[in-house]
Amino acid sequence: MMMLELPKDLVEEILSRLPATTLKRLQSTCKQWNDIINDREFAGKHFSKAAKQHLVVMLKNFNVHLISVNVDGIHIDPSIKDIGELSLNKPYQVYINGMVHCNGLLLCITKGYTPMVWNPCTGKINWVVEPSRAYDVYDKFAFGYEYKKSCYNFKILRIQYVCGRETHTYTTHGKEIYDFNSSSWRTLNVTRIWPLISPVVSLKGNAYWFTYEYKEGLRNSSLLSFDFSKEIFGNICVPFQFNGDYLVELSVIRENKLAVLLQRWALEIEMWVTDYIEPNGNGVPWNHFLAVDLGVTIPPISDVFSYAMSFFIDEDNKVGLIWDNNMDVRVYIVGEDYYREIVVGEKGICLPLMCCYVPSLLQI
Repeated sequence: MMMLELPKDLVEEILSRLPATTLKRLQSTCKQWNDIINDREFAGKHFSKAAKQHLVVMLKNFNVHLISVNVDGIHIDPSIKDIGELSLNKPYQVYINGMVHCNGLLLCITKGYTPMVWNPCTGKINWVVEPSRAYDVYDKFAFGYEYKKSCYNFKILRIQYVCGRETHTYTTHGKEIYDFNSSSWRTLNVTRIWPLISPVVSLKGNAYWFTYEYKEGLRNSSLLSFDFSKEIFGNICVPFQFNGDYLVELSVIRENKLAVLLQRWALEIEMWVTDYIEPNGNGVPWNHFLAVDLGVTIPPISDVFSYAMSFFIDEDNKVGLIWDNNMDVRVYIVGEDYYREIVVGEKGICLPLMCCYVPSLLQI
């Protein structure tokens, strides 16, 4: 029996098991398949059932590039290559300054600080309605969702900061939520949020950053969360003591774990991983993943990383991959008894913000 002769529900069940990129190629096979693949309810079913493809994308020169990463043969010849730019289906050029990944969708902050949501797999773009107060260079954005009645209600959080001209300190001006269901902004009445010191990541619908505040003249840092369902902020405990002089970064592993990198004194690096975060942030079971002193590598490394860095973890090979834009776009592969540098390309115009990407058919 041919696939076209099968009942529609059985066809949907079969297609729901295939990767999103495969379905995109099959979309033009016949009208029935095209209708199924473009159906919003099928997209949600597919995301929960299909095998996930864990890819890597990098922001380079205001464009999103797909990166090939293969460290399975890490002790022989690891390979990291820039495959090329992911094209936007657009009638004009869009320059991207920042991005946040969530369930196969990218919240992109354009060069004019305007947010848009882009699904690179389907090519669909959703622009966000202008807020009452114009976008600004100091705005910070987060991307997540409320999962209700088997549906994803995606939202954007906007935190507005004002920079003091004389003190050069940041204060919160306002916080807003954009709800895609209503296509509108509304004010979020919550407590004061201190300046953010790391790019935001999205995990299971919630957002996470590192922030800092001054107490008794000392700069203290903490891990901040935002629950898009309850629309509240929370503080998450971390497994180390640190201050504002340390470099901290966040990353998401395979859409189900949160990883944190701590860099002390330029050369000492530690990484932790957790797969469970309680609503109130207490009692988080962090697992120590890696500790490396780059000062004892051969040859020794000095002052490796700039503040234009991002990272992710390969649990299978027990290494961390740190992406830096200091002299050029370079990846440092580090393990407890392993070190390797790979140059991916020339120094970019904008930060080489890297994140894991899982193609999906989800729609806004």
